[in-house]
Amino acid sequence: MNLERLAVRARLRSPWESIDLGIALARQQWWPLFLVWLLPAALLFGACYLLIPESPNLSLLLVWWLKPVFDRLPLFLASRSLFGESVSALAALRQFFAQNRRDWFAWISWRRLSPTRAFDMPVTLLEQSSGAARAARIGVLHRKHASAATWLTLTGFHLETFLLIALVALIYLFIPEQVQIDWMPLFGGDTQWFEWTVNALYLLVMAALAPFYVVSGFCLYIGRRIELEAWDIEIQFRKLRDRHQRERKHREKSKSRAPLAAQLMLLCALGIAAGAAPEVRADSVDTPQEARETIDEVLAGEDFHQLEQVSGWRLKEIDWTQSEFPEWLIALLEWLENRPRDTDQESGWGPFVGLLIEILLWLVVAGLVIYLLWRYREAIVRSLQLRKKAAPKKATPETLFGLDVRQSSLPADVCAEVLRLWRAGDQRDGLGLLYRATLSHLIEDYQFEFGDHLTESECAQLVQQRQRQSEKAPQPDAAPQSGEEARRPVSAPLSGFVHQLTASWQQLAYAHRAPETTRVETLCGQWREAFANGH
Repeated sequence: MNLERLAVRARLRSPWESIDLGIALARQQWWPLFLVWLLPAALLFGACYLLIPESPNLSLLLVWWLKPVFDRLPLFLASRSLFGESVSALAALRQFFAQNRRDWFAWISWRRLSPTRAFDMPVTLLEQSSGAARAARIGVLHRKHASAATWLTLTGFHLETFLLIALVALIYLFIPEQVQIDWMPLFGGDTQWFEWTVNALYLLVMAALAPFYVVSGFCLYIGRRIELEAWDIEIQFRKLRDRHQRERKHREKSKSRAPLAAQLMLLCALGIAAGAAPEVRADSVDTPQEARETIDEVLAGEDFHQLEQVSGWRLKEIDWTQSEFPEWLIALLEWLENRPRDTDQESGWGPFVGLLIEILLWLVVAGLVIYLLWRYREAIVRSLQLRKKAAPKKATPETLFGLDVRQSSLPADVCAEVLRLWRAGDQRDGLGLLYRATLSHLIEDYQFEFGDHLTESECAQLVQQRQRQSEKAPQPDAAPQSGEEARRPVSAPLSGFVHQLTASWQQLAYAHRAPETTRVETLCGQWREAFANGH
């Protein structure tokens, strides 16, 4: 994650400012975001039309329920474009299954009705967190912005409803008055093609609003990370570092050009001395009266008399005393009033209402079962004496924060090389070697899963969390409950060393404040105790 390529200004924003920023970004690239959401959803909708043509409402319910699956591609595109990487819609569609590989079942089961879905999904998709780490991360993020994320979901739901009604009303307005349509069979559910048409319109409405909902939630997440991790301060430090390096290079070039500059300055001084001084005329100065007339002429110009015409939508004033109600509305009200109430007679609404109630009841039962399984999952696992399978080992990163963390890139004696570079005046490379050697050993020996989405401080916090977990480790005769205990424990001296080294490296890398030589020698001694001696 290269903060220098951030496409927006990194500053503290309120939750509503972050949502406005997401809407602006979604407007800029709405078309590709719309396509990557619509095409998979339309493919599923078309498959349902071919397989179960008699159940249009069930097909729409399935597409609506799988919204978290379709939201991932717009989030993938928005995250790449925010950091200056251009990804086409076709390339994003090829990533459909790869982006839905992590926690897909959770998002279409107990997390499906989460009111903060757009705010929480970047934690799964971008940070690739799961389990206890995800829960802790969500808890930190929700301390401030959870309310705004909930209102974002509620607003999106109501906008979908309003736009669907508006779209149907717009189509109705295009029907000529001479065309007489019998609306009763349509509203009674006797024509499946009408239900499929309305559902297709609702699918288009969902696809049109999805980019704004997903990108707004993503910007809400980015705003919270800027607040927690001080991205704005880090970017300013990096700019100061770059400017310092440019000024140093400029001074070095200036020293080499000093004789030539002195000659040019001497020539310029001789030319000025030889030139004639301009003659100032007393009559060129305007009097106060002339200046006032000039000001009046400027104020009388067109630049100060521009007219602006503003147009917009307004509510139409309707005289309800003289207006006539449409005939179809009167016929609908009469049909509702005079429809048969005998249960023995057939009614078009009965099967539909019964099916809807049955679906809602099954959803409630399924949700209750899923909640109970999730709530008491640890007790169930302990009672069945099951052990979770170890997750496949992730690929070891080769670079972190621009540093090479491969074991093959390290010298045989790390501390000796660090002290040699430090005494030779190459302080940044010396301390950088010690820091990247520490990261390399933490990844290889202690199985830490550091990634580009983390900062230096977050890596040190992960080491500290492992050290706290090691102190609270269960007794040897207790059965392990997860795969975390299988990792190598971290001692308190190692955690303290990583914290001190990280602070020294950040001060040197971003603030250009080099630590004292004795401190570097102490850090090298601690490194030998932590890694070279096998502790």
